[in-house]
Amino acid sequence: MGRERSSYLAASEPAMIVNTELRSTISSPGTSERLRTRLASPLLRRDLACFVVLFVITVLLQVASGAYRSEFGSYPDEPAHYVTSLMVREYVKTPDLLHPRAFAENYYDHYPKVAIGHWPPVFYIVQSVWMLLFSASRASVRLEIAFTTALLAFCFYRETRRMFGIAAACLGALLLVCLPLVQSCTDQEMSETLLVLFCFLTAVYFVRYLLSEHWKDSMWFGIFLSLAVLTKGNGWLLCLIPLIALPLTHKVSLILRRSFWVSVLIVGVTCLPWQLMTMGVAAQGWTGGSTPSIHYTLDALSAFAVIIVQMIGAALFALAALGILVQVVHPLFRRRSVAPFPAVMLGLILATWIFHSLVPAGVEDRKMVMAAPALIVFLIAGGFWLADRLPSGVSWAKWRRALVTVAAGGLFAAETFAVPHNRQFGYMQAARFIVMQPEFRHATILSSSNSIGEGLLVSEVAMLEPRPKATIVRATKMFARMNWDGSSYQSLINSPEEVIAALNRSRITLVVVDRWPLESEFPHNKLLLQTINSNPSHFQLLATFSGENHSPAGQIRLFRFNR
Repeated sequence: MGRERSSYLAASEPAMIVNTELRSTISSPGTSERLRTRLASPLLRRDLACFVVLFVITVLLQVASGAYRSEFGSYPDEPAHYVTSLMVREYVKTPDLLHPRAFAENYYDHYPKVAIGHWPPVFYIVQSVWMLLFSASRASVRLEIAFTTALLAFCFYRETRRMFGIAAACLGALLLVCLPLVQSCTDQEMSETLLVLFCFLTAVYFVRYLLSEHWKDSMWFGIFLSLAVLTKGNGWLLCLIPLIALPLTHKVSLILRRSFWVSVLIVGVTCLPWQLMTMGVAAQGWTGGSTPSIHYTLDALSAFAVIIVQMIGAALFALAALGILVQVVHPLFRRRSVAPFPAVMLGLILATWIFHSLVPAGVEDRKMVMAAPALIVFLIAGGFWLADRLPSGVSWAKWRRALVTVAAGGLFAAETFAVPHNRQFGYMQAARFIVMQPEFRHATILSSSNSIGEGLLVSEVAMLEPRPKATIVRATKMFARMNWDGSSYQSLINSPEEVIAALNRSRITLVVVDRWPLESEFPHNKLLLQTINSNPSHFQLLATFSGENHSPAGQIRLFRFNR
């Protein structure tokens, strides 16, 4: 960073004075008039303008990716997240609030994509409140995720402007929104963006606790850590931050303070009961094995390291590594304590990397997105350090940081920036056809797919009919026994006669199948397609629907089953 704002502590003292003045203002006479003056301040207007710009850019990137005209099909878990949030909203609206389990079971019987228990409840609570305030439409849900991403970037801006100034903080926030991995999470009906927000706020309040050593900051650290854990189990990675940051800042003795254990108490009371109750269910989604192993950890450490570099690109990662050297390694080499903010930001990066390498939940790029804000912090610090060491005795010396910023922006645009593409599958048209036909209003519908088609039909019908009328049956539940990720599979049918008998027993009215290229061919799905082709008297084709490419290989076919 050069000569200015060399530590978060130095930058935070004026903020503490401002907070003290604000408290005294609120408690003094004429409070309302002074608050009105503050609300009309240029700083507040600038902050509001910054958030609006970040939100608009986030929405524009969503539009460019096709998020508003596609189903929840970018990731297999999306339909379950949407249906579960919708179920919570409908439960809140019901006059009978005394029987939540019965309501959830009935909802699952109609729309079998409810997944609360496998995932914690905070994301669903947040989304259901948004749906109550606005709507449960596709546009509304996409805007909620965009709002969360913009709020994350705004919080980043508010914290980093203390270190780097307003211009650099704005550019860093914009870069955070534009990272392809962050864009992907913003385009998806997933909990990652909310999790990243809570992770960043947890880290911020641990920085404040290191500065103040006050129990209130420890309390907020514990609250945001609990919110992260109750949004997604990955939030437990935040427990590693104190183990990394306390030695770096030479404040290990804080663990002997009662104020430190305030956060531990909050996390223990709010998170441990849920974790112990649902651990067996959550572990079913682990794709790297049922228990931690050395083999998985070694492979994951290298794979996740590559993902972290790719997240911002090799060139910008080199600047971030330079920032880590300047902010963390250099003070340690000089045997000095590291400033709280860089210590905690490095703790967030390392905690994200180490935790996901230990827990065998599978290697996926989205699991590293929690480290994105911290990487950008060190990217800015490295860029500033490099700029301040360019030749100063020339006419363009005052533009050194601007030149480095422009160069970094060009490298990002050339190497890393891209807008993800969200595919339209055709299930929204199929769901609309079913719901708009009065004769199918209370139908029992079988959905069969080798990919994510079952979930897409459930979520699209639920969007049009939040209060269930029709009943959807998933072929993976009716014709097979399989675990969460499909690694354990057993077919329950062996002949076309058994298929037709099962359809009769379940009083199936409609059968929906797709012809997408196979990700993994389920024997029951193949047998169902053979049964349809060989028994035209039982299966009457009513309609076909195609996605954006209108290819026969991606057709969705809807049959009436004649019992």
